[in-house]
Amino acid sequence: MNPVNWARFGLLAALWGCSFAFIKVSLDAFAPLQLAFGRLLVGALVVALILTVTKGSFPQRAVWGHIAVASVFGNVVPFTLFAVGEQHTTATIAGVIQGATPLVTLGLAAVAIRTEKPTARKVTGLVIGFVGLIVVVGPWRTHGFGSIGGQLACVGAAVSYAVSFVYLRRFIAPYKIPALAVTAAQLTCAMVITGLITTFSIGWDLPGELTAGPLLSLLVLGGASTGIAFVLMNRLIADAGPTTASGVNYLVPVFSVAVGAVALGESITWNVPVGGAVVIAALALAEGRLPLPARRGADGEAGASAAAPAAAASAPPAPAPAASDRAQGAVAREAC
Repeated sequence: MNPVNWARFGLLAALWGCSFAFIKVSLDAFAPLQLAFGRLLVGALVVALILTVTKGSFPQRAVWGHIAVASVFGNVVPFTLFAVGEQHTTATIAGVIQGATPLVTLGLAAVAIRTEKPTARKVTGLVIGFVGLIVVVGPWRTHGFGSIGGQLACVGAAVSYAVSFVYLRRFIAPYKIPALAVTAAQLTCAMVITGLITTFSIGWDLPGELTAGPLLSLLVLGGASTGIAFVLMNRLIADAGPTTASGVNYLVPVFSVAVGAVALGESITWNVPVGGAVVIAALALAEGRLPLPARRGADGEAGASAAAPAAAASAPPAPAPAASDRAQGAVAREAC
């Protein structure tokens, strides 16, 4: 990537990493469903404005049913679950758990998409990543990071993101619609659905006092961490490719932990950075960004004649199929 794209990469990771702190502050005034609707409203307006300025257009009606389904799993459910989760756990934990989203996606894609065949590398990465997620959650702890229920809500949000990707890949990607148009339509659908659910369930009476802090956090969460972040990701995908762009997920937990500690004063114990590092390393291994250990020959000796095959076995694999690239790009676009 060139310096400009590296700047976009870092800014995107920062926006998504900070989003969990914005959620935490916004919950001082808004209920989870109200918060989800607010960020979707602002994000949809921002993306629609960009779509208009770039002379783009919304997708044709034939695909809107699929987009509506994808919006439920990609926006309505995870935005709400992360907000619910952060009522009972920290922004740090939520951010690190969200970093495991691509690992869940790799598992679901291997089952649901024929071109995503499970490999030894992917299975190894999934198993190691699951261990890392358990370390992050720290079920042996009884205080400090909130309830297990809150952490499980964040895990549910990560799984929902993964389901959304698989659905997008199978039912929307074949239409070859520009990513920005899909994003605008998806946020719009999610906004309408969340607004209806909120209206007929909890209503619009705020549970807390609407002060400057929660309101500004909501506006930044919707405009920057939802709207602008999607635009940055679309540009990265166009310039650097989906696989490279998806690497932003590695940095999101880092920013989440740092912002949670500095801005919110959240405590950090050994299991959070250690588990987060395990998850990130597992994802890198599963995607081919880390080599598998070279295997020794059958006679137990790595002779000179086996040097070349061993090097080939330890080298990163060839670029993944287009389906895998789109998979990681779609995950990254949704994980904010």
